Amino acid sequence: MSPPALLDIGQLQRVANFLGIGGNPKSQPTVRVGMLGASQVATYAMIWPARRVPQAEVVAVAARDGNRARDYAKEHGIPRSYGSYEALLADPDIDAVYVGLPNGLHGQWTRAALKAGKHVLCEKPFTANAEEAREVQDLARSRGLVCREAFHYREHPLMEHLRALLGSPALGVSSGSPGCQEASGGVLGRLRSVDVAVLIPKWVFGGTNIRFQESLAGGAAMDAGCYCLHAIRSLVGGQPVVESAAAVMAAKSQVVDAAMSGTLQWLEGSNTGLRASFRASLQHDGPLPVSTIDVRGERGHLHCSNFIMPVFGNVVRLTTTAAASETSNAKGSGNAVSTSVNRVYGSGESTYYYQLSRFVRDVCRVKDASKDGDEGYARKSVVFLWSITGAITV
Repeated sequence: MSPPALLDIGQLQRVANFLGIGGNPKSQPTVRVGMLGASQVATYAMIWPARRVPQAEVVAVAARDGNRARDYAKEHGIPRSYGSYEALLADPDIDAVYVGLPNGLHGQWTRAALKAGKHVLCEKPFTANAEEAREVQDLARSRGLVCREAFHYREHPLMEHLRALLGSPALGVSSGSPGCQEASGGVLGRLRSVDVAVLIPKWVFGGTNIRFQESLAGGAAMDAGCYCLHAIRSLVGGQPVVESAAAVMAAKSQVVDAAMSGTLQWLEGSNTGLRASFRASLQHDGPLPVSTIDVRGERGHLHCSNFIMPVFGNVVRLTTTAAASETSNAKGSGNAVSTSVNRVYGSGESTYYYQLSRFVRDVCRVKDASKDGDEGYARKSVVFLWSITGAITV
């Protein structure tokens, strides 16, 4: 089946929604958000969706350069700007903080925001190492504050659709959670393999971007690979171990990876025998970003394209097989093959809209972070991400 037309009315509306065009009236109570970092990613991850989420309002931005913060605030219609992160955290009128800083600064400023009594939405990866993740988890729990890791795609209806098909556990599951096929009878039956790829073309970041700086916890594994691992664990559950990993180093670097691939396996629980692989790259040769999920089970194959940015077009192709004896109209022997193709857009909003909507709902409920397990899940993700380093070959 051909991809959706780029200029159909529905797609135009989805793009407009992504850009924050046609914002919705604000309702009370409003969660007042301050942004740490006058960054490009904050534009589409926070500013644009906040225009469409009724209970969210961006009220301040901080940068290390006061002039940059002021210019950024003026450009985006943000009421207040600060020339230091500390000054923004001291603002009593701010309820929550969006941490959109480089990877290596996530843990430091998430802790600072929590200590200032602010709820936090922190860009992935949650922290730069496992120790930081534990500290943040404990701090959020002790203060009764919401602190979420910004894997924006997970709240989109597309992921709900995949979880429904696979019968996989909800986010935040413990390492002892049942496998998806035994939890709720997924359409693929017992799973055999899960393969995820997130490939960013080299023209997007070039070779001098901060994502390639060791001091800022850069590299493909931390930037794109965390999406792969998060998707695998979100859909399957359990706690796999790293079987192998291979890195392609960035130019003129012996420590920062431009690409990372690896294989995982489950050694215990109902997923025993399941294997997974991932590919992550910040230097992909293709012209467009790629984000795909392929799941194979005893009853067929599921392929999902563009799971990270589904608002710009996505495809879910499901091919299932069943023994003729299992079909009501079976005649003779053999297998019946069924293929379906769907596109999942929900209400047509972006992944960032759904993410922010979930975050402000939790904040408005003053939900204790310990109740939804998000920090524990994020900590395990960071620990697992760092376990890859022990299996790397270059």
